[in-house]
Amino acid sequence: MKLGTFMMPLHPPEKDRTACFEEDVDFIVRADQLGYTEAWIGQHHTVAWEPIPSNDLFISYVLPQTKNIRLGTGVSIMPQHHPVNVAVRLAFLDHLSKGRINCGFGQGGVATDWGLFDLPDPKTQGLMTVESIDMVLKLWQEDAPFDFQGDFYHIKIEEPQPELGIGELLKPYQKPHPPIGMSVIRGGSMAATMAGQRGYLPISTNLVAASTLIQHWQTYSAGATDAGLPEPERTFWRISRSILVGDSAQQAWDYALDPKSSFNRAFEYLIAVLSGAQMLHIMKHDESVPDAEVTPEYLIRNLCIIGDTKSCVDQLEALWETTGGFDTLLMIAHDWDDRALWERSMALLANEVVPKLPSV
Repeated sequence: MKLGTFMMPLHPPEKDRTACFEEDVDFIVRADQLGYTEAWIGQHHTVAWEPIPSNDLFISYVLPQTKNIRLGTGVSIMPQHHPVNVAVRLAFLDHLSKGRINCGFGQGGVATDWGLFDLPDPKTQGLMTVESIDMVLKLWQEDAPFDFQGDFYHIKIEEPQPELGIGELLKPYQKPHPPIGMSVIRGGSMAATMAGQRGYLPISTNLVAASTLIQHWQTYSAGATDAGLPEPERTFWRISRSILVGDSAQQAWDYALDPKSSFNRAFEYLIAVLSGAQMLHIMKHDESVPDAEVTPEYLIRNLCIIGDTKSCVDQLEALWETTGGFDTLLMIAHDWDDRALWERSMALLANEVVPKLPSV
């Protein structure tokens, strides 16, 4: 099994922003040193717990400080950017990295971000997202002149001067383009269907139970079948999980269940976000669980991998068997309010847990 990370990131709102960003850089550098194969970086504009507003700028900053780890937008929120900007900025990053870039595309789910950009209802944003992805792919493949007319975007270059390089857009370093991933949340996710139809990488959220992860793969595979593609390889699949490996199980659980720890508080924030989006049910292992019982402790006990090395190996083997197997485990990046604990956890996960897990 490969080991990567997904960085939302998750920082308490009162923490100094500069300190947060310095910590995020240190986290990625340490992950690279430990042999993590990939990192996906999130972005939001109006939530203090997730303060990175421009994941491509963050990636450009950490690129020269890392050597091997692949860096991806996790995700580029398509309705909040013009597709031309997405296409040329990611292509530029791909060249700067000499092909060490992954591209994650998605819709976004923060209501205050929607209002900030004066965006329409979520269903319309979904349509915008699909069209925007299509526009990016066309811009990566086509030479001017072109005229791409959509329902939301009209992109054209009518009179290029190729002999002077006028009207020429930058294409990616990787051919035909960098690997594309899509974040998958709901069991019957439209993103999972689209990813299956197009052969993209499905990135399963850390906020759903194993039973929903099974649905993710079923939906993804059905999308591939509908598109006439072969049965997809499980080497495509990424599964995210909040993971804390301690020198002892007691140490790990004491920290995780401490209401004052940033780890515990992060789940208070996530409960509030999903409640506001009327999506709290996705976090339940059984939909009959009353909303009032969805607490940080409930989520930590049901959705996280926590313990010493042996118990974490056992929990991850159980996840592997339940889901049928996947390629890359993505450790969620949490705030380092106890830096020594988290750096130790990252090392134990890389050196003593993941090497003992099966691979597809």
